[in-house]
Amino acid sequence: MAEYLISQHDSREERAEQVGAVRSAYRYDMEMGFPVAAGTTGEDGPGKRWQLKSLEAQEKLRMNLRVLKRRGRWNFVNELQPLAPVKLAQMIRADDMAGLVDYFMPVPGGTTGELRQKSLQDFRDVFALAQPPSVVERFETDEYFAECFVAGPDPTRLNRMTAVPGKFPITNEHLTKLPEFGTDDLATAIAEGRVYWVDYEAMSELDNGKHPQAPKYMYAPMAAFCVPRRGGALRPFAIQCGQDPAGREIYTPADGYSWKLAKNCVLSAHNTYHEVLTHLGFTHLMSEPVLLAAVRNLAANHPVAVLLRRHFEGTFSINKLAVELLIQPGKAVEYLIGSDLASTYPWLAKHRAQRSFRGNYLPTVLESTGTRGSRELPHFPYRDDGLLVWQAISEWVGTFVSTYYRSDAEVLGDHELQAWAAEVASPEGGQVRDFGATPGHVADLHDLAEILTMVIWTAGPQHAAVNFAQKDHLAFLPANPLAGYTPEPTGKGHTEADWLDNLPPLDVAVQQFCVMHFLGSIHHTVLGDYEDDFKATPVAAGHSRFQNDLVSIDAEIVARNRRRAVPYQYLRPSLIPNSTNI
Repeated sequence: MAEYLISQHDSREERAEQVGAVRSAYRYDMEMGFPVAAGTTGEDGPGKRWQLKSLEAQEKLRMNLRVLKRRGRWNFVNELQPLAPVKLAQMIRADDMAGLVDYFMPVPGGTTGELRQKSLQDFRDVFALAQPPSVVERFETDEYFAECFVAGPDPTRLNRMTAVPGKFPITNEHLTKLPEFGTDDLATAIAEGRVYWVDYEAMSELDNGKHPQAPKYMYAPMAAFCVPRRGGALRPFAIQCGQDPAGREIYTPADGYSWKLAKNCVLSAHNTYHEVLTHLGFTHLMSEPVLLAAVRNLAANHPVAVLLRRHFEGTFSINKLAVELLIQPGKAVEYLIGSDLASTYPWLAKHRAQRSFRGNYLPTVLESTGTRGSRELPHFPYRDDGLLVWQAISEWVGTFVSTYYRSDAEVLGDHELQAWAAEVASPEGGQVRDFGATPGHVADLHDLAEILTMVIWTAGPQHAAVNFAQKDHLAFLPANPLAGYTPEPTGKGHTEADWLDNLPPLDVAVQQFCVMHFLGSIHHTVLGDYEDDFKATPVAAGHSRFQNDLVSIDAEIVARNRRRAVPYQYLRPSLIPNSTNI
């Protein structure tokens, strides 16, 4: 039987020596304004199985790009570079992920030749070999637009509206322009909890970015949605493209291409927020300091260290790739998002540091945003499937904690555990706000169980929800742009040409296809699989129950998806990795 011991139950001197050696090797790097790991080793790199999956996915993308080139559709500044097999093998042996990504998914750098009007067919043609996602057929509908906020790549931004905001003066007339709300009343709908909104005020802090050949624009819009009286899915009914109503229109679905242009403004803000904060800042960069502090403070045989190591597999290496390549000047993220990096780095650091760890426990955040109620908001797949998974993790972790800690006093007396929590919360360490009921301190058994539930949720299910949806929703650029290429719309009477002009150019569409298709293609490990870590241990039975619970939840979500107009696959336990490894 494996012997996992909390610190006060293991008096061996080598335990402290092991922790001390790791602390000297693994350090914090604050150069970018947020904590990442410095001093990681080759053991923290991706495993061979992950590498093979990654290379297979990237080679498929490269083949797609080669077909575009043969068809005369790679009319971009940066050529597709040939690479000798020997050089490729050397990069693979050296784990040169940055070099491989640059080879397989190069940044196009702009368009050569005379610019012409884009067409939707041009964007569809990007999928030369890859199967186009289903959104290609429905992305222009208002139903799809609303679906993005409850089942898309970022289903975390919706808030219940309790009163009409002064800065967003929607009226009954805006709501009743939609036929299904023709006899409804805005005040009544708000009182009944049927009105929801998204507010991108935070985007006002960002400066406009620049494509190599054109200016880009970042917007700070607001959008309002309503659930019909008889229930059903959300419907959007009003958009204002900036924060100050003075001189601005409030667009409704009755406004034709002006409405479609306004939806572009919302999606550009929504998707930039998603990529920089919801995805990178609130999963990757929240797990990283928790992992780093665990490595630096918990002995290898500490039960919490053993529990978490499967939930941190590959996190150091994928975050290293993101920080050293993807979010660097001129690389993928800057190429896609609407803001410039000079304002985006401090914005990311600020909002990540302000994010409450405890305030974002799934049940807590659903209550605080007013989105918990299934009667008022019947269709919210992220919430409904997420709560099943959250509860299963909570029950497993509760069993785990009560097995290895016999009392609250043992939690308080575990100096390694308390040092871990203190370092995660420290301004000189992890900079994670509200880490536990008393920040930087684990108060009792219940507090520890909640903390570990959130750590596992963030590393596995939450990251799965905001990552794997990218392939289905973001790979086809017109469905979900990350930037606008014309200023915020004014007036009405816009045309299809105005809408197309606002969309990013085709070189950006190719880069967005590559990045989103790749990120959504690598499923590595499965939630709840600890291999033999807990075999023949006191928690073996609890682990078996956890795995059985996940199988039952998977079956329940499959059944739910048969009843849904569009299946929501991203929180099926069989499709959730244990860790943030892509």
